[in-house]
Amino acid sequence: LLDRCKNLEELKQLVKESINIYNNMRPHLSLMMKTPNEVHEKSQQLALLA
Repeated sequence: LLDRCKNLEELKQLVKESINIYNNMRPHLSLMMKTPNEVHEKSQQLALLA
């Protein structure tokens, strides 16, 4: 968030978009270039099989 938001709704939208990018689009080196949601979904699938 580099610019100042005009109102609270705009700020909420920018934060929501940032969280979505972080969790669903941006691969993380610490997760072997997978997104947090990919790792989370895989762990849930493995838990169901156990």
